[in-house]
Amino acid sequence: MIHDKINKKRNPISYSIWLMPTDNKKDQFSKMINAISHKYGGPLFDPHVTLVSGFLGKKRDLIDKTETISNKISPFKILFDGISYLDEFFRSLFLKVKLYPDLRAARNLACAELAWDEIDYLPHMSLIYGDFTPIQKEKMISTLGLFPDSFSVNKIYLIHNDEIQMKWRVIRGFPLTKLL
Repeated sequence: MIHDKINKKRNPISYSIWLMPTDNKKDQFSKMINAISHKYGGPLFDPHVTLVSGFLGKKRDLIDKTETISNKISPFKILFDGISYLDEFFRSLFLKVKLYPDLRAARNLACAELAWDEIDYLPHMSLIYGDFTPIQKEKMISTLGLFPDSFSVNKIYLIHNDEIQMKWRVIRGFPLTKLL
């Protein structure tokens, strides 16, 4: 079964905070993810960079904490740094993200606000989830074509993760409101 391959340290039913592209960049990434997932049999998901993941709590409390986080972060950019892959289900094939000061500060603030100590952070935008061979991943890369080199982050999104059913639901988006 697909969920048997998930890292057992992960909470398969949990919450996360995502950074998501908007408008035409969201459409571009969605088309790319959907095409690869349909061709190779991966689950569908919205394009995103995870800020923090796998945490638990009461939904109302997490909504309040996510809103607090959004009020302490200024808008910033996500910058991509090439394509890579790992032998991991959720980091099978992805765009690497530069961990520069704005992203690092947002991550640290979110972890502190949630009292979440997740040290394994590799910022990335997954293009497919699944167990594929390196040869399959190289073939996927050869079909990608051009993609945006960045996107602006103006909101953070609280997400409910159901990694058993392979479903991710946006609970609510919060605009980043801290003045520079």
